[in-house]
Amino acid sequence: MGTKYCPEAPRQRMISLMYLVLTAMLALNVDKTVLDAFVMVNHNFMQSIESSIAKNQRVYDDFNNAAAENPTKAGDLNKAVLRVKASSDSLYQYIHSLKELIVKKADGPNWNIDNIISQDDLHYSAEQMINKKHGIELKEAIERYRNSLLALVDTSNTELVNSLQRSLDTSAPTPKDGQTPTWESNKFEGYPLIAVITLMSKIQSDVRNSESDVINHLYAQIDATSFKFNKLQAQVISKSDYVLQGNTYEAKVFLSAVDTTASPVIVVGGSTLPMVPGENAGLYKVTAGKEGKVEFRGQINYKNPSGVVINYPFKHEYEVAKPSMTVSPTKMNVFYAGLANPVSISAPGISASNLKVSITNGSIEPGPEGNYLVRPDKVGVKSVITVSAQIDGALKEIGSTEFRVKKVPDPVASVANKNDGLISRNELEAQQGVLAKIPDFDFEMNFTVTSFVVSTSRAGFIVDKPTKGNRFSQEQRDLIKGLNAGSRLYIESIVVKGDDGTTRNLPAISFKIN
Repeated sequence: MGTKYCPEAPRQRMISLMYLVLTAMLALNVDKTVLDAFVMVNHNFMQSIESSIAKNQRVYDDFNNAAAENPTKAGDLNKAVLRVKASSDSLYQYIHSLKELIVKKADGPNWNIDNIISQDDLHYSAEQMINKKHGIELKEAIERYRNSLLALVDTSNTELVNSLQRSLDTSAPTPKDGQTPTWESNKFEGYPLIAVITLMSKIQSDVRNSESDVINHLYAQIDATSFKFNKLQAQVISKSDYVLQGNTYEAKVFLSAVDTTASPVIVVGGSTLPMVPGENAGLYKVTAGKEGKVEFRGQINYKNPSGVVINYPFKHEYEVAKPSMTVSPTKMNVFYAGLANPVSISAPGISASNLKVSITNGSIEPGPEGNYLVRPDKVGVKSVITVSAQIDGALKEIGSTEFRVKKVPDPVASVANKNDGLISRNELEAQQGVLAKIPDFDFEMNFTVTSFVVSTSRAGFIVDKPTKGNRFSQEQRDLIKGLNAGSRLYIESIVVKGDDGTTRNLPAISFKIN
């Protein structure tokens, strides 16, 4: 969720973005690394959920203390948040039971939700969620949960209302190409099992973050001056916990529920942080260097109402990653000269609008949503795609990928969908001429026969009848009519012209009249 109520919002957005990128890559012909990436994203979701549960529990404890101290002011609100907790726990456990059901059906008696064997299976998730209607039941459960939360939120708080509706959205996707998919088919049909499990973890994470937003909203309704600051906690909010190497990591460090008339002293690594203007928060900035997880520690020194300075230690970690990019050919692992070869290019954590793509031995044309068309020039010379990105106001090269450039394969000539073997004279006479196409080729590439020769043997002599175009001439048809059972017919000197403008000579084909 992306509201001010959720401290985990930046990290949550990054994990959700990684999930969307990986889901888009499922449409491409990619290897097992994408499934492994889903395992990593699923693990990150579960870690984020554990953090949300712990933070939510602290709010519930604060509510319990407030209700005990002032039942008149906080008692009813405490009952409301307990209903939020019960409905959140119920929906979370229901989703977890669906995850276990799918994995158990796929992996059998030795199933383990934390070590899924059938990661690439496309059957069991659709069987349970679509055929057995669990997807519809889940949708209805999410809708009931969303409505129960919205009933507790003041409608004037449009930011929170819109955030809840967006995070717990169950509307059907926009119809496309005459198809009107349902919410459940769009979420659970046609994806590998690990992708579906990751999606369910994302929904569980959205549930916990929605729960956090609402209970924090309700807690804000209590007059904070009625309580003693005996539960102060150090908080760290960063723009992102995922940083590209060489970029700047930035985080706000502050105390929750502070007295705005008294500023804390925040120390990290022996240095006092500068304060953010207008906020009781220190600004921590450091250049991201070594790749991997980075942890920093410090303490917040805060003076309590009696004048005693109390120290509140904290620690936080973020991850530094090398810049990376993905160039995925959407049809095969080579480019064909003379054709528009589609590719999809993306860089995790970087918007497509901030990418600059170039190519050697050819041209590349951008399209929508990170899709490109590559037109190579020379056969046998590699095309190299280089991807750069605008990062912190500067253009930085992320990486490059090489592709082989091949000639479009020759087509195969045929008559009556045959290129050799037995054929009856009647079947042969019924044909209009000679066709040529490439078998099992993923691209749209047409060839037209421009000339050919029909020949056979008569009285020990070879008789040839040439023609222009792809249709049998009258002379050729007369030759065919004179064929007897056991005669051999040859179609040779076949010349074709392709959509790419190239002219090719094809091997002869022959038939025996039966």
